[in-house]
Amino acid sequence: MSRISQNIIDRVRDSSDIVDVVSQYVDLKQKGPNFFGLCPFHDEKTPSFSVAPGKQIYYCFGCNAGGNVFSFLMDYQQIPFPDAVKLLADRYNIPITVEKDNEANDLFSSLYMLHEIALDLYQENLFSSSGKESLAYLLDRGLSIDMIKQFKIGYAKNSWDQLTKRCKGNGFTKAQILQSGLFTETKNGILDRFRSRIMFPIFHPSGKAIAFGGRIFDNDDNAKYLNSPETPLYKKSNVFYGLQATRDSIRKEGYVILVEGYMDFLKLYQNDIHPVLSVSGTAFTSKHAIAISRLTKKIILLYDGDKAGGNAVIRAGWILLKSGLIPSVVRPPNGLDPDDWISKNGKNSVMDSINNSIDFMDYHLDFNDGLSLSGANRQKYLENLAREIKVIDNGVIRNDIVKSLSQKLSVDERDFIRLVNTQRVNLPRNLGNDSEIKDDILFSSKIEKAQIELLKLLINDNSSIREYVIDRIELSLFKSPLLCKLAKILMDEDLNVESSSIIEYFQDKQERDSITKILFSKNQSGEIEEIVSDCLIILKSNPIKEKIYQLRAKIREKESNGENPMQELNAITELREKLNDLKN
Repeated sequence: MSRISQNIIDRVRDSSDIVDVVSQYVDLKQKGPNFFGLCPFHDEKTPSFSVAPGKQIYYCFGCNAGGNVFSFLMDYQQIPFPDAVKLLADRYNIPITVEKDNEANDLFSSLYMLHEIALDLYQENLFSSSGKESLAYLLDRGLSIDMIKQFKIGYAKNSWDQLTKRCKGNGFTKAQILQSGLFTETKNGILDRFRSRIMFPIFHPSGKAIAFGGRIFDNDDNAKYLNSPETPLYKKSNVFYGLQATRDSIRKEGYVILVEGYMDFLKLYQNDIHPVLSVSGTAFTSKHAIAISRLTKKIILLYDGDKAGGNAVIRAGWILLKSGLIPSVVRPPNGLDPDDWISKNGKNSVMDSINNSIDFMDYHLDFNDGLSLSGANRQKYLENLAREIKVIDNGVIRNDIVKSLSQKLSVDERDFIRLVNTQRVNLPRNLGNDSEIKDDILFSSKIEKAQIELLKLLINDNSSIREYVIDRIELSLFKSPLLCKLAKILMDEDLNVESSSIIEYFQDKQERDSITKILFSKNQSGEIEEIVSDCLIILKSNPIKEKIYQLRAKIREKESNGENPMQELNAITELREKLNDLKN
């Protein structure tokens, strides 16, 4: 893939004003040297989102989101780094030049082109004579022509090679063709994956097509829906249908309605219910929960009204709770799907239910007849609840659920807590791969705090202070890998130590947020010599204290075995002398 040169990245960053960019999305008010506003990444009533124009970075003291002008656009628009650079380059009229790596790296641009060709072909089919029946079907389902065109719904003919022929002669390699997910390789050659299907394009938040969902039409195929396989562009576990159209509405309204199908989404959107997303072609995952949490913390589950839809609500609800989110539920009446419900009962009926959605745990009790169970069935239900509750990391959410269920199920709260604590939970082996949720990087120990104090001095605006610190510390003092990485950057004379550029050395969002918090810190007041001295005592004495602790354990072991611990006692004496030397 073509790569933007580092010189251009630096020029775009240096030309961009973070206050100017952020204020396009957040109402900022200046207080002292910084600007404050309501955080766009979580719900809040008191502004905790701060932008520092002097450092060209932002940080939210509520949800810990932070970064520079590029990472703000990446998180807000949900776009990759190159797209953020290009967006700002266009804003500041900076021409983009790209560096070619090699042919293999052109994969992404080729995959986007292949999907664009497919998009055009499928729409062309839908509005041709061969697609008139499929178009009539969509209109009969209640979709307008405008909706069909806005979301670029199309039709794949009952042909083995229509798309294959359309793509021939455009310079695509066989590897690119096969990795697109639009074709299959058989003994008869490369053939179209989608045939005789109404095609629903799935878009990246930037608006580019990255996959398709195909609904069978006028064919006997047993698979009602066929979705694109995972490709370099398309990862099912964190992609939503419709995000490119509803992202801003979700942020504005402060909640999202989560539905299961393409038609559910389209019918709600067409009826001016815009803060909606669809999980299509896959089950709801923890990665979906992470993606939603960047938009809003309020999730309303509106799945199909049948038993399968109810079970799906239960699965999604637990995932959301385990991700620190609190879902509520709306159920269509009489087993209807959401798109049928709005067609039969109208928008007002649906919106009334959305505005009066029920708490997830109340729905759980109702769906499972939890209040009427008795005997072994009641005990099994309580154990299942306890097993799910145990793996909710957020203590506030977990305790609230325990208290609420204890009251509603007439169980002593202490007994229920005991039941939760005694549950054995077997986590899936791939949990680490499926979930990006990690514990916050707190840096709460005395050793970590001392490292951070030195880092704060290394980012001081006064160059003489930085030089003083660099002359007196060693990189080996930084034991935390993340803090060591930051220290290495700050101590390297050949690297740019401006806060806004440092951010780009940390691609992991959680690491970036933590580093931004450090960079956002105010310069320390007081005697620099004293701060450095105190930190060095803490950091250098810690390994000595660890050795003393180990020697004491060895002494106890020798004494219990009747052995002479004189060697260890002498070693402790020497180590204590070293500790005293550090303090003097």
